[in-house]
Amino acid sequence: MRFGFAFNGIFWGGFLIVLGLLAVFKAVFHLNISVFRIAVALFLIYIGLSMLFGGPHFHVENNTVLFGDRELIVAEQDEYNVVFSRGLVDFSDLPTEHRNRSFEVNVVFGQGMIKINPAVPMIIKVSSVFAGAQLPDGNRVTMGDYTYRTPSYADNNEAIRVEANVVFGNLIFTE
Repeated sequence: MRFGFAFNGIFWGGFLIVLGLLAVFKAVFHLNISVFRIAVALFLIYIGLSMLFGGPHFHVENNTVLFGDRELIVAEQDEYNVVFSRGLVDFSDLPTEHRNRSFEVNVVFGQGMIKINPAVPMIIKVSSVFAGAQLPDGNRVTMGDYTYRTPSYADNNEAIRVEANVVFGNLIFTE
């Protein structure tokens, strides 16, 4: 069963009513009620219940994975995000007309995997902050920048340019 839309509306309505009543009781009856602590506790309970009953229902774009596990096929968007999640970004079957474009992949507090085709010319710039990035040539980046070029890359030819940023997460490139 999915409680999604109704649960969201019911929770947020009840949440705001309870906070309003607590604020009124605190002001009128001079009760020592910690409204902030109760608000944080109710919000954490909501997150926990929504994960139990079908996951949180955040509205995100097709190019973003948030609190989930999904495969992202590279298409029209130029930016792909994996946040608090696990996601696969597939560059291996990129159509020919996209072969001279720039893309950005961001992994924040998650695990990302980027699938590439070594026969397609690509230049990949990886930036890592308190994270791990493993590239096909065996190099690992934990802090700093590294640029990887596929074996078919030539300096004067068209190539797919990928900027991959990983913060407090893990990013693995596979061929």
